[in-house]
Amino acid sequence: MPLWLAVVLLLLSLPGTLFSRRLQNKPLRILCVIFFALLALASAAYIGLTLLLVNAVQHQPPAA
Repeated sequence: MPLWLAVVLLLLSLPGTLFSRRLQNKPLRILCVIFFALLALASAAYIGLTLLLVNAVQHQPPAA
């Protein structure tokens, strides 16, 4: 997955969580909040791990 897509998913999951709290059907509301929270968590983890990998590649010692 490209990094820009992870950022877009993270940015879309935050308002999705807020808008899903307005649903009248309680079981559907709970499922939507859980889905968007897990989507935000997965996107944030992916972004963090990508930045960690890029940092490790940039700071590795030169090959001998």
